[in-house]
Amino acid sequence: MKYVANPVEVEAVKIVSVSMMKLDDGSLNLCTDDGQNRRASSAMLARYEPVEGDYWVIQSDGYEYVNPKDVFE
Repeated sequence: MKYVANPVEVEAVKIVSVSMMKLDDGSLNLCTDDGQNRRASSAMLARYEPVEGDYWVIQSDGYEYVNPKDVFE
């Protein structure tokens, strides 16, 4: 089968701090360089746990995820 993946427009903010402890539901609080406090859900953390300097990415369709700095840049 052949597939076509269209580029997705995204906005991104750098993660400036990450809580040292996960919450009871498996989520993690973090702060981004736009001054927002954000909560990464356990689903967002299933494959990767962000560290300071990584990115919080928001796709044009509203999907949000964390992305390692080296991959994003």
